[in-house]
Amino acid sequence: MEKDKKAVLVAVVGTTPSILTETAWALAHCDVPVVPDEVVAITTKSGKRCLCEALLEGGVWNDMLACMKRSGLDVEGRLVFGSASIRAIPDAHGNEIDDLRTGDDNLRAANFMLSQLRQFTEDCGTELHVSIAGGRKTMSALMFSCMTLLGRDCDKVYHVLLPPALEGGSEPPFFFPKKGTRYKSLLTGKSHAGASLKSELFEVPYVRMRGWYQEKFKSLPPNYGTLVSRVQEVAPPAVVYPEIEIDAWNGWVTLDGATVPMSRPCFATLLLIAGGCPIRDLHRRLLALHGTENHASGKCDWIATFQEGSLFSNEKFAEDLTKTMSNLRKSLAAAGFTAVETLVPKRNAPVTFPLQRIKWRNREIVADVCGCPDLIKESHFLV
Repeated sequence: MEKDKKAVLVAVVGTTPSILTETAWALAHCDVPVVPDEVVAITTKSGKRCLCEALLEGGVWNDMLACMKRSGLDVEGRLVFGSASIRAIPDAHGNEIDDLRTGDDNLRAANFMLSQLRQFTEDCGTELHVSIAGGRKTMSALMFSCMTLLGRDCDKVYHVLLPPALEGGSEPPFFFPKKGTRYKSLLTGKSHAGASLKSELFEVPYVRMRGWYQEKFKSLPPNYGTLVSRVQEVAPPAVVYPEIEIDAWNGWVTLDGATVPMSRPCFATLLLIAGGCPIRDLHRRLLALHGTENHASGKCDWIATFQEGSLFSNEKFAEDLTKTMSNLRKSLAAAGFTAVETLVPKRNAPVTFPLQRIKWRNREIVADVCGCPDLIKESHFLV
């Protein structure tokens, strides 16, 4: 916990209120103790009822605070939790939702979680400690996803595990390891002293994506789905790229070891793109390659064939490039390249394929056609 920052515990909770007390207790008793100033529970209508009955009306929360104080923890003015701290996910009409049953329910839950977390992540004086241990699996997954979108360096995510000895439930119900209380396992029948029990708190590492997009957006999109889409627009494509090998002398391309059939204009276009030629310069460079000025023309059969064709023989035919790019995309896609537009983009979009991954054969032709840009290092040549 950073000095002078307000610590807030936010937890998704279902119908098991003990998740909240176990997390709060474990945080306060970890190697670097964290006693949150405020506690917020995100839940459903039924979860809200369980939290109120067990923790507030049943006195468990105040009992936990008293036990913490007796153990020497400073809880004065901290761990503030009441009925207003329990925030139920609304349905389409604004009423508290009973359960998450449909896709629409889950999307509304995601929007609600995002809005709740944003209240804190937009405040530089607050740090979040988020528990994903409670609720349905989709609630936990959505809360974790929201944290990857909004979380800052100071914000942490946790999962808490019940003491193994009490798996299957206990009598009395376990909320935190209270000294002087013995808990009987409903599974084994064994009795355990409260002081000997400990919930395991695991800090979940997560990727903080906020730094990728916050400078590009004037303001955060209003809902979960839109934010995910906008972040995906500025993030690198989440694809597994194939291994591409180009033989510049013989005029062939392999994709993960399999040869990709393509026309000579398509090969010439791919050769230039892979060599780092900007998309805006492709037409000019292909026109030049079609002429007699290129020294490789007398050495390479595929270039001679390309020069004999009608494509790129006249600078007036700008549609030659559009047609060739389209055919090149089709050839690569037919060979199994699912993210073909990362290498052969549409509508002057940038090339996002990592060109450094491409392997080359015959550096003399590459130097002649592509100009051997800095992108193509010696280590990229097989021959």
